[in-house]
Amino acid sequence: MTENSNGQRSRSPLAVPAIAVALGLGMLLTSWLIAGELGAGLVMLAIMLIYAAVMRFGQRFEAVQILGNDPPLDERHAVIQLRALAAAYLAVLTVALVGFFWEISRASPARSR
Repeated sequence: MTENSNGQRSRSPLAVPAIAVALGLGMLLTSWLIAGELGAGLVMLAIMLIYAAVMRFGQRFEAVQILGNDPPLDERHAVIQLRALAAAYLAVLTVALVGFFWEISRASPARSR
């Protein structure tokens, strides 16, 4: 356990790496058992294991701390997180709208067979 500036003890962030490993295993099993693509599943598992290792062992770097679940260290980190969240929302909205208009222009949703 580590002690922050307020004197409170905080646990080592293990939730994000554990979820990343679980998702990697789920992707491996899904790709292997359902699609029959063991190679693709191993690649996806490797990517998630690398992500989990960065999130677990890279906590001393400021960029990784910002990505983690820890509360912002100061106002600058809070602003960075807010801007990143806004950019992510904008990206998801853009992809959803482009996909919606793409499907509508191809007349796929209302096409009767």
